[in-house]
Amino acid sequence: MTTYLLKPRVPGGTWLAAGLLIIGVVLTGASLILVQSAPLTITGCVVAVLGLALLTVTLVAMHRQRVWVTLDDEGYSVEGPRGEFSGSWIDITDVSLSRRNAKIALWHGPDRRTVIAHPARQMDDAFMNLREGIRTHLENLGN
Repeated sequence: MTTYLLKPRVPGGTWLAAGLLIIGVVLTGASLILVQSAPLTITGCVVAVLGLALLTVTLVAMHRQRVWVTLDDEGYSVEGPRGEFSGSWIDITDVSLSRRNAKIALWHGPDRRTVIAHPARQMDDAFMNLREGIRTHLENLGN
């Protein structure tokens, strides 16, 4: 059994949130140590809390977009933001690959398919290894 993890890119908002958090902490620290100004301390705390909230939201969103694909001798299972799907290698009638959007479609007859989409829409090493794993399992069926 092999499990592949397809991860999204780090959202751009993560860096903005981290910057706000750092600025807020520095403002708060400077106001408490150097200036001792209540309005500056409150402003620093608000900016730090806002940065922490944004950072939390972006990291949780990034974590929820992950896709886990498990391949074994019997079949596959996919767990991601759109739910959990599984199927048997024997039932697969066709496989298609979209290089542009980094998607693999496993067809189970004309009416049912399972689409495995990379959350970052990129053909990275994890996606290429997944593609090779699927190919290997399907080739082993023919032997």
